[in-house]
Amino acid sequence: MVVIGGAFSGSATATLLKRSRPEARVLVVESQESFPRKVGEATVEISGLFLHRILGLYDELSREHLPKHGLRFWFTDSPNRPLEEMSEVGPSRLPSLPSFQLDRSKLDETILGRAVQSGCDVLRPARVSSIEHEWPTSRIRIEGADGTEREVTARWVIDGSGRHQFIARRKRLRRRTEGHPTAALWGRWKGVQDLDGLASRGSEVRAPRLPELSCSRRLATNHFCGYGWWSWSIPLSGGETSIGLVYNKDLFDLPGDGSKGENYEAFLRSRAGLKELLASAELMEEDFHSFNHLPFRSEQYMGRGWALVGDAASFIDPYYSPGLDHAAISVYATVRLIEDDLAGRLDGDALSERIEAHNEKFELSYHRWLDALYRGKYELMGDAELTVAAFLMDTALYYMGVVTPIHKDLEALGNPMFGLPIPQSKIAYRILRGYSRRLVRLARFRRQVGLYGRRNARWRLAAKSPGLGTASLGMLRQGVGLWLKAELQYLGHRLRRGGVDLSEPVPRAVASPP
Repeated sequence: MVVIGGAFSGSATATLLKRSRPEARVLVVESQESFPRKVGEATVEISGLFLHRILGLYDELSREHLPKHGLRFWFTDSPNRPLEEMSEVGPSRLPSLPSFQLDRSKLDETILGRAVQSGCDVLRPARVSSIEHEWPTSRIRIEGADGTEREVTARWVIDGSGRHQFIARRKRLRRRTEGHPTAALWGRWKGVQDLDGLASRGSEVRAPRLPELSCSRRLATNHFCGYGWWSWSIPLSGGETSIGLVYNKDLFDLPGDGSKGENYEAFLRSRAGLKELLASAELMEEDFHSFNHLPFRSEQYMGRGWALVGDAASFIDPYYSPGLDHAAISVYATVRLIEDDLAGRLDGDALSERIEAHNEKFELSYHRWLDALYRGKYELMGDAELTVAAFLMDTALYYMGVVTPIHKDLEALGNPMFGLPIPQSKIAYRILRGYSRRLVRLARFRRQVGLYGRRNARWRLAAKSPGLGTASLGMLRQGVGLWLKAELQYLGHRLRRGGVDLSEPVPRAVASPP
């Protein structure tokens, strides 16, 4: 077998295949001599489980990376609000399940090292120049850094090349997802103010500017939000901070006449909260990057003798940090199918049926996940109550419907969210899509009548902590309660003043409201 790409998805696939089939020869072809830094630093509970229970990396994660203390949200009604006056929502205590803030270049090296320890061969730096796909043997041409070429044969070729999408592009399977027009800019910063330090909390420890918590604010993934956009702030183990800006191009224009980097930096330094954190910080200009369009997919994840894993197959949106979850699930499902093929458990018809089912469940999952969780979400992001209502319900249902089944049975890791053609998946999808669309309509109502962002200052909510099974019901009730309050406000307005048009979003904003 040949694996294209030695980062997270490729090396994890190679490691698991070699672990389950020690007699198989597995070659990893990695184009870079050392891994560059990349986004995708925050894990959530599924990718965290994959890293420590499947790959066995908990000791490495605890020593070389940072624990993640949940998600935290900040809102404002004015660019001049000090941090302590902004609305803040997040957990008040440590999470019940482990997740991590990662240095991705370091983690990718670690997982590639595990592949080597498992007995995989690695060519690095080298690149795959062409593939002739046949079944049961494909021919792969590999070019070394010195220009020399070699040809190898393999039963399976797995593409873990990330957004390069080596196989999908050559098979003309790559498609931009036009219905969710998001873009992103990000970089790493030095000297970002510590949210747990005296500069943020104040020097008077008996009367801190920010309320005391039993968890860390800095170790959370902090979200600073506005209409049509949000910014992440993620701490890294070396003391630097990853800060990104993601926005919906239909709703928001990034202001400024300079370069992308200059406009990105100027915007962040002008936002309430962020400008305090960045007051003495320096952007590492060599580590600034951007994508003009984020979501894409391949029309197939697998065919006879080839498969796509992680970002080589698809990507939707960084909100809620789902990228490594998708990578973990696609890797696990792909490895299980190839294992069965190598073990001789799949004859010709059975293999075709498994490949077809694999493609169908990942395609269904992509469209449902996009439709239910992300479509319209950026219309909420400048309103604290609506954004937080969605966050609480989304997270509780994620724990109850995705995290809990996988903790009970690891084989469930091979099933993407909403991907199974069973009534339970369809019902869960419709519930999530239903309240998501309703919250978008409420956001449009609030924008039109001047109530949007009404609690974006001096509102603090300690979010209930999610947990396995019924332990997430408190978080769900909290989110439903906020939603119902918004519905009552809407009903009261309708009774007093009549209806408003909720069918279309209000025209885009240029850095406003904050």
